Amino acid sequence: MATTVTSKLNKAASQFQAGDSTGFGIRLGVKHYDRETKADAWTNYEAVVFAKAPAQVKFYQETLVEGAIVEVSGDKCKIRQFQGNNGLSLSIEILDAKLGAVYAPQQAQQSAPAQREQPAQPARQAPPQGYQGKMPQQAMQNPAGPIDFDDDIPF
Repeated sequence: MATTVTSKLNKAASQFQAGDSTGFGIRLGVKHYDRETKADAWTNYEAVVFAKAPAQVKFYQETLVEGAIVEVSGDKCKIRQFQGNNGLSLSIEILDAKLGAVYAPQQAQQSAPAQREQPAQPARQAPPQGYQGKMPQQAMQNPAGPIDFDDDIPF
């Protein structure tokens, strides 16, 4: 069963060498309501993603920072137990993790000034002369003939 978790990073990913790859350890927490205790609770997740290419390593270093929102998925999970500062701690380790969507607020702030320097585009362009709100007949015609979508249905 695949697992996908989307969460905000409270700390930057820990970086380490693993042979010819660079590993990035990610710790995530997902808040949920516990009906038994009638209070909010957290489920802790951890995952490791690897990068070999220098451009990919640089991307991970720039985006897996504190405050980034990341989506991590994997096909298998494992329960991890360890002694934390407050006693026994449990987390779910996502095995063979893959990074999905990543949003790093610092990166968006850095690129925002560059976008402001570009000249503003007109909000709306006038339609071409003779436009009547319909597609031109040439665009609507299919040169291969009509498409029969029912042929692709297996039942």
